[in-house]
Amino acid sequence: MRVDISLLATALMSAGMLSVSLPAQADNLLSLYREAVQVDPAYLAARAGAEAGREAKPQALAQLLPNVSFGGNYYKNSEDSEDRFVAGGSRFGENKYSSHNYSLGLSQPLFRASSYIGWKQAQAMVEGVEADLQWTEQNIGVRLAEVYFKALLAEANLEVTKAQRDAYLTQLDYAQKAFQAGAGTRTDIDEARAQLDLAAAQTIEQHSQLNYALDELKAIIDRPLTPLARLNPERMQLVRPDPDHLEDWVRKAEEVNPRLMALRASVETANLQVKKAMSGHLPTVDFVAQRVQSENDSYSTRQVKYENTTYGLRFDVPLFAGGATVSQVRQARAELEKAQQQLEEGRRAIGLMVREQFNGVAQGVLWVRAYEQAVKSAEQALASTRKGFSGGTRTTLDILIAEQNLANARRDLNRGRYDYVLSRLKLLTYVGELNEAEIARYNDWLEDRTQ
Repeated sequence: MRVDISLLATALMSAGMLSVSLPAQADNLLSLYREAVQVDPAYLAARAGAEAGREAKPQALAQLLPNVSFGGNYYKNSEDSEDRFVAGGSRFGENKYSSHNYSLGLSQPLFRASSYIGWKQAQAMVEGVEADLQWTEQNIGVRLAEVYFKALLAEANLEVTKAQRDAYLTQLDYAQKAFQAGAGTRTDIDEARAQLDLAAAQTIEQHSQLNYALDELKAIIDRPLTPLARLNPERMQLVRPDPDHLEDWVRKAEEVNPRLMALRASVETANLQVKKAMSGHLPTVDFVAQRVQSENDSYSTRQVKYENTTYGLRFDVPLFAGGATVSQVRQARAELEKAQQQLEEGRRAIGLMVREQFNGVAQGVLWVRAYEQAVKSAEQALASTRKGFSGGTRTTLDILIAEQNLANARRDLNRGRYDYVLSRLKLLTYVGELNEAEIARYNDWLEDRTQ
């Protein structure tokens, strides 16, 4: 079958142009979260740390299991000899021979309190490691959401400022024309220009804030971004927390919060360390067995073999260790007190954060609704001011103030919406419930701008 090269090249070029012209799917909260758990260095480091921490259990268990060893040696020997005769004279000789020794040993701990406590301690440590990893998993979702909505807020505020700047530019143009026509004043021009210059400065600042927020997102996923999916106010569900009782959330957080679970594991580990240190006063008992086989030649013997089998109990009773054991007990008790106080500090901190985010959700509902009404009122006030200006009852300054009030209301509304979403996500984090399914739920509030 003969292929027309020119047609093939045209087809490939068309396909390439089509792929370029098609808009890329917008990044959204869910897609970025799925990427972050694969590439975010902080999370990957925590996951690797958890894998290392899990090895504490098999290492502690090994101290309770039999220990079997095999050893041996093999030597080449060279022996010089001198025989002296009674009648006088001597005879020199050289003897070369080999010797070797092999042994197989078994040791099984029967009573070692420190090893058993170490095994229980390792279990508590691994529970703490798993809780820390869960806490990191919760935090990566919140950390990503904070940066994501920070970028959206910066973008939304930038659009408000640009619209505000365009309105000031229009007002400045009107004031200049009115002044040239003899119907306006120089003050109108100066006021409009001052507001326009301020909006221009705010635009530069908000551009910088947006770029920094996007850079923070790039640092998490390590790739360029496509346009971010925006929050669609019509999809938002403005509801109070469920259950709508603060103490229920605080109680649940104290029970299942991953950070508190890790701190409780630290307390248990420290408590077992006290017992482990005290076990230094106790005897140890092991079952031991050994099989030894050796062969040793010498000047007077050849191929003499020995085989020896021993087995029995070995015990050790500590009598005096220079005060080291007593010191270790005191140290362990101090570490236990430290862990208990850290747990109490963490419990209070988590309770405070739960209260903050609960109130953020509950008050956020009122905040958003209030500023939605404030935006409507500011829009109506601006329209009325413009009519009054046309009728001669309002001044240029009145219009500029009305424009500023509308911009402020829009910024406050944007901030209220994003704060509300973040408060809901953080509240779930503190009770250990922020997962991919929950992030997908809030991701449904976003809309793809590329479609």
